[in-house]
Amino acid sequence: MLRIKNLASGSSGNSTLLRTEESAVLIDAGLSALQIRRRVEDSGLEIEDIDAILISHEHIDHIRGIKRLSERYGIKVYANEGTWRGIKENIENRGLLEYKMKFGDLRVESFPVPHDANDPVGFKIAHEGNKAVIVTDIGHPTSYLLDALRDSLVTIIESNHDMEMLKNGPYPYYLKQRILGPEGHLSNDDCGKVLAEVINEDTVAVMLAHLSEKNNTPELAKRTVKRHIGDDSRIMLTGREAGPEIRI
Repeated sequence: MLRIKNLASGSSGNSTLLRTEESAVLIDAGLSALQIRRRVEDSGLEIEDIDAILISHEHIDHIRGIKRLSERYGIKVYANEGTWRGIKENIENRGLLEYKMKFGDLRVESFPVPHDANDPVGFKIAHEGNKAVIVTDIGHPTSYLLDALRDSLVTIIESNHDMEMLKNGPYPYYLKQRILGPEGHLSNDDCGKVLAEVINEDTVAVMLAHLSEKNNTPELAKRTVKRHIGDDSRIMLTGREAGPEIRI
């Protein structure tokens, strides 16, 4: 059984725990090491049980806790060459993220995503024929993204902003343009369009991630995505606090 628990999502920090009977990995560690440890323990694991931390890209809301987690608990951190170039801290217990990797009975495959970082990726995770996908920072939909999402039983995907809230909101013009650009963030509407193409009757859950605090609301994100997929029974929301655990 693959167990998936989003520990936090948003501009204040991102991290997801994936575990089986044999293995446990974190996708990103954007909270403090203390917060990560507490949330892992709340999930029924010890922090020392984590086999690896896999990094999607070098922005601080995805790497905040990696240095302390690596130094204090000996957890190896994996990132690709481009991401390591963007990480300013010296992480001694570091590994090179490969296209395909295996941690015990967990198989992890990375794929490229468009975002304003050195070499950002999303992750496909497979266990006993079941598949989950985590992709939280996406400038625009790509064929790589759609291919990765097909046949996923659980998908954690960015639904960052409502277009009108962003355009009429408090952000300065340059920041609005960055978010709306091809290497920015995925809107609620685009998230819904992507999901409409890939979900099917076997989909267990779609978890909307990286919601903007200023340019979105959970209710609006869920309502917009529902308009595209016609059903909200499988839509879940992530946020600053840890969410429920999904088992497949």
